[in-house]
Parts: sequence; structure tokens; C-alpha cells
Amino acid sequence: MKDIYSMQISLWHQFIETKNAEILHEILADEIKFHSPIVWKPKNGKMMAAAILTTATEIFEDFKYIRQIFDKNLACLEFSARIGEFDLRGVDLIEFDENGKMIDFEVMIRPANALQKLGAEMSKRLTEKGFLT
Repeated sequence: MKDIYSMQISLWHQFIETKNAEILHEILADEIKFHSPIVWKPKNGKMMAAAILTTATEIFEDFKYIRQIFDKNLACLEFSARIGEFDLRGVDLIEFDENGKMIDFEVMIRPANALQKLGAEMSKRLTEKGFLT
């Protein structure tokens, strides 16, 4: 039988495949902290995390997970993607609470030129959506 964390990761993969934001509302904790590779302070709350994650799925091209590492309520998911002419690699570091909700989500991306392109595009789109001023 799958544990609650494995089931939540399965839902996460379903979100990545379908881009159905309703899935995020099921798996993100209300008080989630989202750590962006672009800004120093974490963004707090489900609404902001969902906005960032859905926007990222709009920007990334050829996104795929390469490997996954699990340890109890922690997951490390390594991915590759493209933004225009830039190839990138990254990791999603996810912590779950005791109910299986994502409580902490940190993204790290390299190389710097791909991260800069992502930052510019994320800023533009989140501003257009009213999440940044």
C-alpha cells in the first residue's frame, strides 16, 4: 500500500502532466512556504505558491523529471527543462506535513543564464496576473 507522501507525489506528477491547478489546492498546505531560486525571502501561502507553480508550468518547455529521492516526509525531484534557447536543470525539494500536504517547497535551478530568463518571464507573467506590483 502506498503511503500518504507517495500518493501526494503522484498527484503532483498529475498536476505537472495536466496543468490542472485544482490539484494544487488539494496537495498544498494553506501555510506552505515557497522558496524561489529568484528571490531571497520565501513566499507564504497556498494562493501565492499555486500562482508561482502554475506560471512556471506555462513557461517551462520539455519539462521532465529525471530522478526522485524520498526519505519519509521529504522528497527531492530532479528535473530538466528548456526556456527558449536555454536548457536547465533543477531540483524541487518538498517537505510534507503529517497530513501529507506540501508545507515547504524549494526550487533550485542552474545555469545562471536560464535562471535569469526564468526570473524575467516569471516576473512579467505574475505581474500581469496581479500577484506582483
